[in-house]
Amino acid sequence: MFKSQFFRLYKNKLSRIIFFIILLIPCIEIVQLLLMKFTQGTEFNPAFAFYLAGSSRGHVAQILLLWFLPLFLLLLCSDDAIQDYKTGYKNILISKTGRKKYYLTKLLSSFLVSFFTMLITLSINFILVNLLFWNGTYTKGLTEIVLANNLLFNLSIEHPYLTDLFFTLLVCTLAGFAGVVGSSFSQFFNDKKYTYTATFFVWFLLVLKEKSLMFLFQPFAEYGFEVLMPILFLTLSVFIIIPLGVYIYEVKYNVD
Repeated sequence: MFKSQFFRLYKNKLSRIIFFIILLIPCIEIVQLLLMKFTQGTEFNPAFAFYLAGSSRGHVAQILLLWFLPLFLLLLCSDDAIQDYKTGYKNILISKTGRKKYYLTKLLSSFLVSFFTMLITLSINFILVNLLFWNGTYTKGLTEIVLANNLLFNLSIEHPYLTDLFFTLLVCTLAGFAGVVGSSFSQFFNDKKYTYTATFFVWFLLVLKEKSLMFLFQPFAEYGFEVLMPILFLTLSVFIIIPLGVYIYEVKYNVD
């Protein structure tokens, strides 16, 4: 069933378009930094030119992709359960594989596609900034700062490339869970209007709160472990509880 799931996404024109849009949005950041390089002579250190570091003015590229990430992922892969429901293909798959396997396959495939899409996107961005900003030294003055009692910040400045790697894996994991949440709502509502609204509502509640989910997407920020760990715990709790609740309801009780 996994093979057929990925083949469907590969053949879906909209999924391919969304995949390339996700790949291209971080390039906006690169263009902005190149303009700063050629007009102001600002030679960024590649680690600080990385997309997640958000070194451009206005952070347009970060807002476009990261604030609306669950919607991109729904369009990419997570709302295909709605199409299954509308065409009746869902009943055929359930009769062949069983209800549990159907839902678990949908959730796992959404996680994997979302995770690896972000991993490919961020990896390409990392390669490009290292090629375009090779030997750059500008770090926005952050290397001159030492924050007492902030182990994460100090380690980040000492090991900037490992920091980029760490935050890349963290962001990819959160993207994977965002895909799972979208897939869960798709299977619960079987309607795009309610699915997209619910998914975006949950994501934006986490983004707009005082200790925002976006703190987890920002390397070289002033937030220490004491700030980030509660945010991560809350986010993972929400991202696990929603799919688990939908899974229990759909498998145990929704047997129509």
